[in-house]
Amino acid sequence: MERDPNSRSESRAAARPRPCTGALDEEAEKVRRLYAEKDYLDAYSEHTDLRVAKDPHTAVGGMWDRLGTLQFEYLRDAGLAPHRSLLDIGCGTLRAGRHFIRYLDANRYTGIDIAPAAIAYARDVVRGESLAEKNPRLVLCSDKALNFCELQRQTFDYILAHSVFTHLMPQHIEECFSHIGTVMKVETQFFFTFSMADEYMSDGFKNFSYPEHIFYELAQRHSLVVREPRNIYEHPRHQRMLLLTRCPPDAQSGNRCDSER
Repeated sequence: MERDPNSRSESRAAARPRPCTGALDEEAEKVRRLYAEKDYLDAYSEHTDLRVAKDPHTAVGGMWDRLGTLQFEYLRDAGLAPHRSLLDIGCGTLRAGRHFIRYLDANRYTGIDIAPAAIAYARDVVRGESLAEKNPRLVLCSDKALNFCELQRQTFDYILAHSVFTHLMPQHIEECFSHIGTVMKVETQFFFTFSMADEYMSDGFKNFSYPEHIFYELAQRHSLVVREPRNIYEHPRHQRMLLLTRCPPDAQSGNRCDSER
């Protein structure tokens, strides 16, 4: 895996003494029990909290500086302007969110996550980086549902789910697609990443890969359109980016609404 030479969190992790084998085994067993005994999203939330307690930067996938900047620059180049509103699904500890908050006008950033420790640290980032005047909204999804009820039907110009579907099972992505329209305007652009494979695959407790056609089929079922975005997303771990929009009004009223490949 490529290391980001500018990542302070990874440098700290490299310098930190390695725990003994017994401690590693005990930690691995604790995580195994989490996923064996709890509902998946409850387990994932608690696992994230454990990771945040160890290192808030590596807890959300590492590459804190590199990937945070990459996400920000990609959406900015895709048209995100300071006066536009953004919903950051799975905002975590604000790896990218801090860049968006600084760039956007006040009251234009909303981040949502299922992990209490991640949201708590995100609020610390807002205070520590003097971003409070931007008044970002950070929302804990305490019921772990992907129906966006906590947002009270607020709609956004842009939506981002970066490295979210890589940690969701098929039923959770289906739930997201079935409700995402409640937070979308007619012209909203929803960018999301996923790990691509020839067929659905799981790796370990919380890593999932999907064939691309899954998202096109889901979009068709929920009157949405998926297409390749104009700009290629150069993710260092080779995640793919797709763009989801609403069907045009005339398509929803009877004409076929086709995704574009």
